[in-house]
Amino acid sequence: MTDSFVDPYTYPNSTTLRNLLNEHDPERLLAAEYEFTLYRRRELLTHPIKGDFGLKRLRETHSRLFQDVYPWAGAIRTVNISKGGSHFHTASLIGVAAEDTFAWLKKTDLLPGSRGPRKNTLDDQSFVEQSSDLLERLNYIHPFREGNGRTQRAFLDQVAAQSGRTLAWRNVSRIDHLRASIDAFNQANSGPFHAVMLQVIQPPLDGLSLLDDELYEVSNASLTVSPADAHPASPGLAERMRKFPELFASNTDETQSSAEPER
Repeated sequence: MTDSFVDPYTYPNSTTLRNLLNEHDPERLLAAEYEFTLYRRRELLTHPIKGDFGLKRLRETHSRLFQDVYPWAGAIRTVNISKGGSHFHTASLIGVAAEDTFAWLKKTDLLPGSRGPRKNTLDDQSFVEQSSDLLERLNYIHPFREGNGRTQRAFLDQVAAQSGRTLAWRNVSRIDHLRASIDAFNQANSGPFHAVMLQVIQPPLDGLSLLDDELYEVSNASLTVSPADAHPASPGLAERMRKFPELFASNTDETQSSAEPER
């Protein structure tokens, strides 16, 4: 990031993302984000998104998850981002990359009806391979300024449901998931995700709920932000929102430490 570049998503002279809570403390924002997205993640299971599997659906998934926290929830990022020297897709070409990805998705066996009635007939090995391909593609595009991992997993849940599957993301450790993401990115193939998807299609581990902390595990690596070819002015701050005040009362040190920032 150049010295003259100002990230439009953060507060001045800060790395804290502008948010609907007008919260400048990163730890408090992190705790609030965790509570809100956990609530909305559960809501997605009981009130699923309808319609085609395309960029619109992916954006709605992100919007549903982060609508209480960020004014740009559901919006494609307008800056280029990288993590640990790995550069995600150029912001100005995200739309093109997404169009290609979802055109590919419709040709797979993951979606019933795309190539004939296939619901509940997709074998596990084919599901693992094709869902890994989808995860690798979405991870590289990284269309949002924040919350890409959680959105990817929620979207994969919706895809899996089309073949009668429920994914147990907590079956995979934080380290294994992160290592698979890094290896898949560096190798430019989905192979490292195969072991991940093979584990998440297994029955849930005993003693853990469907939406435990592992659903939201993220990397500690810092994100590098740089200007795209062009980007609009950053959105103004919305009025302070506290839609679910009772959720904040339950925040504990343990909760805050278990949810790491996904940048």
